[in-house]
Amino acid sequence: MDKQFWLEIMQDDYAIPEEHTLDELTGELFSYLGNTDPELRDDIGYIVYANWLEMGKYMQAEIAEHIQALLANLETGIGETETDTVFLRSFSVLFLAEIIHNDNKAPQIDNALIQDILEKGLTYLQSEKDPRGYVQDKGWAHALAHTADLLRALAKNEHTGLVEHKQMLSGIAEKLVAASDWVYVHGEDDRLSAAVLSILQREMLPIGAVKEWAESFVAPNWRGAWTKEEPTRAFFNVRNFLRSLYLQVNTEEELPHQADTEKLILNAVQSLRPY
Repeated sequence: MDKQFWLEIMQDDYAIPEEHTLDELTGELFSYLGNTDPELRDDIGYIVYANWLEMGKYMQAEIAEHIQALLANLETGIGETETDTVFLRSFSVLFLAEIIHNDNKAPQIDNALIQDILEKGLTYLQSEKDPRGYVQDKGWAHALAHTADLLRALAKNEHTGLVEHKQMLSGIAEKLVAASDWVYVHGEDDRLSAAVLSILQREMLPIGAVKEWAESFVAPNWRGAWTKEEPTRAFFNVRNFLRSLYLQVNTEEELPHQADTEKLILNAVQSLRPY
Protein backbone atom coordinates (compact mmCIF):
# COMPACT_ATOMS: atom_id res chain seq x y z
CA MET A 1 0.00 0.00 0.00
CA ASP A 2 1.45 3.33 -0.98
CA LYS A 3 1.19 6.62 0.89
CA GLN A 4 -1.63 7.82 -1.32
CA PHE A 5 -3.72 4.85 -0.18
CA TRP A 6 -3.38 5.95 3.43
CA LEU A 7 -3.90 9.61 2.60
CA GLU A 8 -7.25 8.71 1.07
CA ILE A 9 -8.23 6.80 4.21
CA MET A 10 -7.31 9.79 6.36
CA GLN A 11 -9.28 12.13 4.12
CA ASP A 12 -12.26 9.79 4.35
CA ASP A 13 -12.43 10.07 8.16
CA TYR A 14 -10.38 6.88 8.58
CA ALA A 15 -13.03 4.66 7.03
CA ILE A 16 -11.92 1.13 6.07
CA PRO A 17 -12.05 0.62 2.28
CA GLU A 18 -14.55 -2.10 1.32
CA GLU A 19 -11.93 -4.34 -0.25
CA HIS A 20 -9.83 -4.41 2.95
CA THR A 21 -10.25 -5.47 6.58
CA LEU A 22 -9.29 -3.70 9.78
CA ASP A 23 -7.06 -6.62 10.80
CA GLU A 24 -5.22 -6.58 7.49
CA LEU A 25 -4.62 -2.84 7.56
CA THR A 26 -3.57 -2.86 11.22
CA GLY A 27 -0.97 -5.49 10.41
CA GLU A 28 0.33 -3.18 7.70
CA LEU A 29 0.52 -0.28 10.16
CA PHE A 30 2.45 -2.42 12.62
CA SER A 31 4.93 -3.26 9.87
CA TYR A 32 5.76 0.46 9.69
CA LEU A 33 6.87 0.66 13.33
CA GLY A 34 10.51 0.04 12.50
CA ASN A 35 10.49 1.70 9.10
CA THR A 36 13.13 4.37 8.54
CA ASP A 37 10.69 6.45 6.48
CA PRO A 38 9.29 8.95 9.02
CA GLU A 39 6.16 9.54 6.95
CA LEU A 40 5.22 5.85 7.04
CA ARG A 41 6.23 5.36 10.67
CA ASP A 42 4.94 8.55 12.26
CA ASP A 43 2.62 10.48 9.95
CA ILE A 44 0.78 7.37 8.77
CA GLY A 45 1.43 4.46 11.14
CA TYR A 46 0.99 6.28 14.41
CA ILE A 47 -1.69 8.74 13.33
CA VAL A 48 -3.96 6.16 11.70
CA TYR A 49 -3.65 3.66 14.55
CA ALA A 50 -4.26 6.36 17.17
CA ASN A 51 -7.41 7.48 15.37
CA TRP A 52 -8.75 3.94 15.00
CA LEU A 53 -8.17 3.40 18.72
CA GLU A 54 -10.01 6.60 19.58
CA MET A 55 -12.86 5.64 17.28
CA GLY A 56 -13.25 2.33 19.16
CA LYS A 57 -12.64 0.13 16.15
CA TYR A 58 -10.80 -2.58 18.11
CA MET A 59 -12.31 -5.22 20.37
CA GLN A 60 -10.77 -5.96 23.77
CA ALA A 61 -9.19 -9.21 22.56
CA GLU A 62 -7.64 -7.44 19.58
CA ILE A 63 -6.09 -4.77 21.78
CA ALA A 64 -4.67 -7.47 24.06
CA GLU A 65 -3.02 -9.08 21.03
CA HIS A 66 -1.60 -5.72 19.96
CA ILE A 67 -0.14 -5.20 23.43
CA GLN A 68 1.64 -8.55 23.41
CA ALA A 69 3.15 -7.84 20.00
CA LEU A 70 4.29 -4.37 21.04
CA LEU A 71 5.83 -5.61 24.29
CA ALA A 72 7.78 -8.27 22.37
CA ASN A 73 9.14 -5.54 20.09
CA LEU A 74 10.78 -3.82 23.07
CA GLU A 75 13.37 -6.59 23.19
CA THR A 76 14.35 -6.42 19.51
CA GLY A 77 17.87 -5.06 19.25
CA ILE A 78 17.83 -3.85 22.84
CA GLY A 79 21.26 -2.65 23.91
CA GLU A 80 22.20 -1.48 20.42
CA THR A 81 23.17 2.12 19.80
CA GLU A 82 22.78 4.15 16.62
CA THR A 83 21.05 1.34 14.73
CA ASP A 84 17.65 1.43 13.07
CA THR A 85 16.14 -1.06 15.53
CA VAL A 86 15.50 1.87 17.87
CA PHE A 87 12.54 2.93 15.75
CA LEU A 88 10.74 -0.38 16.28
CA ARG A 89 11.23 -0.21 20.04
CA SER A 90 10.48 3.47 20.42
CA PHE A 91 7.32 3.49 18.33
CA SER A 92 6.10 0.31 19.98
CA VAL A 93 6.31 2.22 23.27
CA LEU A 94 4.42 5.12 21.71
CA PHE A 95 1.67 2.78 20.48
CA LEU A 96 1.42 1.33 24.01
CA ALA A 97 1.11 4.84 25.41
CA GLU A 98 -1.75 5.52 23.00
CA ILE A 99 -3.47 2.28 23.98
CA ILE A 100 -3.30 3.16 27.69
CA HIS A 101 -4.39 6.74 26.99
CA ASN A 102 -7.56 5.44 25.35
CA ASP A 103 -8.08 2.81 28.04
CA ASN A 104 -8.03 5.58 30.65
CA LYS A 105 -11.08 7.06 28.96
CA ALA A 106 -12.92 3.77 28.41
CA PRO A 107 -11.37 1.04 30.62
CA GLN A 108 -11.21 -2.50 29.27
CA ILE A 109 -7.64 -3.67 29.95
CA ASP A 110 -7.44 -5.81 33.09
CA ASN A 111 -5.08 -5.26 35.99
CA ALA A 112 -2.75 -8.14 35.13
CA LEU A 113 -2.05 -6.77 31.67
CA ILE A 114 -1.55 -3.23 32.97
CA GLN A 115 0.97 -4.56 35.47
CA ASP A 116 2.77 -6.45 32.70
CA ILE A 117 2.98 -3.28 30.59
CA LEU A 118 4.33 -1.33 33.56
CA GLU A 119 6.93 -3.96 34.44
CA LYS A 120 8.20 -4.32 30.89
CA GLY A 121 8.00 -0.58 30.29
CA LEU A 122 10.22 0.10 33.30
CA THR A 123 12.64 -2.62 32.21
CA TYR A 124 12.77 -1.00 28.79
CA LEU A 125 13.38 2.42 30.36
CA GLN A 126 16.60 1.14 31.92
CA SER A 127 17.65 -1.15 29.06
CA GLU A 128 17.34 1.25 26.13
CA LYS A 129 20.84 2.41 25.17
CA ASP A 130 20.02 4.48 22.08
CA PRO A 131 19.38 8.01 23.38
CA ARG A 132 18.91 9.80 20.07
CA GLY A 133 16.07 12.25 19.66
CA TYR A 134 15.88 13.38 16.05
CA VAL A 135 17.79 11.32 13.47
CA GLN A 136 18.67 13.10 10.26
CA ASP A 137 16.64 11.83 7.26
CA LYS A 138 14.94 9.17 9.42
CA GLY A 139 12.95 11.35 11.78
CA TRP A 140 12.23 10.93 15.47
CA ALA A 141 13.64 8.05 17.46
CA HIS A 142 12.85 9.71 20.81
CA ALA A 143 12.86 6.53 22.89
CA LEU A 144 13.04 8.27 26.27
CA ALA A 145 10.29 10.75 25.39
CA HIS A 146 8.00 7.98 24.17
CA THR A 147 8.67 5.97 27.33
CA ALA A 148 7.81 9.05 29.37
CA ASP A 149 4.51 9.23 27.46
CA LEU A 150 3.80 5.62 28.44
CA LEU A 151 4.55 6.33 32.10
CA ARG A 152 2.34 9.39 32.00
CA ALA A 153 -0.56 7.34 30.66
CA LEU A 154 0.04 4.57 33.19
CA ALA A 155 0.13 7.11 36.02
CA LYS A 156 -3.47 8.00 35.17
CA ASN A 157 -4.71 4.43 34.85
CA GLU A 158 -7.18 3.08 37.39
CA HIS A 159 -5.03 -0.01 37.96
CA THR A 160 -2.00 1.94 39.19
CA GLY A 161 -1.66 3.25 42.73
CA LEU A 162 0.92 4.15 45.33
CA VAL A 163 3.15 1.11 44.74
CA GLU A 164 3.21 1.56 40.97
CA HIS A 165 3.73 5.30 41.24
CA LYS A 166 6.78 4.79 43.45
CA GLN A 167 8.14 2.29 40.93
CA MET A 168 7.75 4.81 38.13
CA LEU A 169 9.42 7.60 40.08
CA SER A 170 12.32 5.33 41.03
CA GLY A 171 12.72 4.26 37.41
CA ILE A 172 12.91 7.86 36.23
CA ALA A 173 15.47 8.78 38.88
CA GLU A 174 17.58 5.72 38.19
CA LYS A 175 17.63 6.49 34.47
CA LEU A 176 18.69 10.10 34.90
CA VAL A 177 21.37 9.78 37.58
CA ALA A 178 23.22 7.05 35.69
CA ALA A 179 26.44 8.16 34.00
CA SER A 180 25.59 8.89 30.39
CA ASP A 181 27.19 9.53 27.02
CA TRP A 182 24.29 11.78 26.05
CA VAL A 183 22.61 15.01 27.10
CA TYR A 184 18.90 14.92 26.29
CA VAL A 185 18.07 18.03 24.28
CA HIS A 186 14.82 17.16 22.51
CA GLY A 187 12.30 17.85 25.26
CA GLU A 188 12.76 14.60 27.14
CA ASP A 189 12.95 16.51 30.42
CA ASP A 190 9.53 18.06 29.83
CA ARG A 191 7.95 14.73 28.87
CA LEU A 192 9.36 13.03 31.99
CA SER A 193 8.16 15.95 34.11
CA ALA A 194 4.68 15.59 32.68
CA ALA A 195 4.70 11.93 33.74
CA VAL A 196 5.70 12.88 37.28
CA LEU A 197 3.05 15.60 37.40
CA SER A 198 0.41 13.01 36.47
CA ILE A 199 1.55 10.90 39.41
CA LEU A 200 1.36 13.85 41.78
CA GLN A 201 -2.12 14.71 40.54
CA ARG A 202 -3.42 11.29 41.59
CA GLU A 203 -3.09 12.38 45.25
CA MET A 204 -1.77 8.98 46.37
CA LEU A 205 1.84 9.91 47.07
CA PRO A 206 2.53 11.16 50.63
CA ILE A 207 4.70 14.26 50.82
CA GLY A 208 7.29 12.20 52.68
CA ALA A 209 7.66 9.94 49.65
CA VAL A 210 8.06 12.99 47.42
CA LYS A 211 10.79 14.27 49.74
CA GLU A 212 12.65 10.96 49.69
CA TRP A 213 12.43 10.80 45.90
CA ALA A 214 13.58 14.41 45.36
CA GLU A 215 16.57 13.83 47.64
CA SER A 216 17.57 10.75 45.64
CA PHE A 217 18.77 13.08 42.87
CA VAL A 218 21.14 14.79 45.29
CA ALA A 219 22.35 11.61 46.99
CA PRO A 220 24.92 10.65 44.30
CA ASN A 221 28.33 12.18 44.83
CA TRP A 222 28.27 14.80 42.08
CA ARG A 223 31.49 16.45 43.27
CA GLY A 224 33.93 16.59 40.38
CA ALA A 225 31.22 15.73 37.87
CA TRP A 226 32.17 18.60 35.58
CA THR A 227 35.68 17.22 35.21
CA LYS A 228 34.47 13.88 33.81
CA GLU A 229 32.41 13.57 30.66
CA GLU A 230 29.80 10.94 31.57
CA PRO A 231 28.97 12.28 35.06
CA THR A 232 28.78 15.77 33.57
CA ARG A 233 26.11 14.66 31.12
CA ALA A 234 24.17 12.89 33.86
CA PHE A 235 24.41 16.00 36.04
CA PHE A 236 22.86 18.17 33.36
CA ASN A 237 20.19 15.58 32.56
CA VAL A 238 19.19 15.61 36.23
CA ARG A 239 19.34 19.38 36.57
CA ASN A 240 17.35 19.99 33.39
CA PHE A 241 14.70 17.54 34.51
CA LEU A 242 14.35 19.00 38.00
CA ARG A 243 14.13 22.53 36.60
CA SER A 244 11.41 21.42 34.18
CA LEU A 245 9.52 19.68 36.96
CA TYR A 246 9.79 22.72 39.20
CA LEU A 247 8.24 24.91 36.50
CA GLN A 248 5.42 22.45 35.87
CA VAL A 249 4.62 22.15 39.56
CA ASN A 250 4.88 25.92 40.01
CA THR A 251 2.44 26.69 37.20
CA GLU A 252 -0.08 23.94 37.96
CA GLU A 253 -3.32 25.48 39.18
CA GLU A 254 -4.36 22.72 41.59
CA LEU A 255 -1.93 20.15 42.96
CA PRO A 256 -1.93 18.29 46.28
CA HIS A 257 0.86 19.54 48.60
CA GLN A 258 1.80 22.00 45.87
CA ALA A 259 3.80 24.44 48.01
CA ASP A 260 5.69 21.67 49.82
CA THR A 261 6.40 19.79 46.59
CA GLU A 262 7.63 22.95 44.89
CA LYS A 263 9.98 23.64 47.80
CA LEU A 264 11.36 20.08 47.80
CA ILE A 265 12.15 20.18 44.09
CA LEU A 266 13.73 23.62 44.36
CA ASN A 267 15.89 22.41 47.26
CA ALA A 268 17.02 19.45 45.15
CA VAL A 269 18.00 21.75 42.27
CA GLN A 270 19.88 24.08 44.58
CA SER A 271 21.62 21.19 46.33
CA LEU A 272 23.20 19.78 43.17
CA ARG A 273 26.90 20.52 43.59
CA PRO A 274 29.45 19.53 40.95
CA TYR A 275 32.31 21.15 42.93
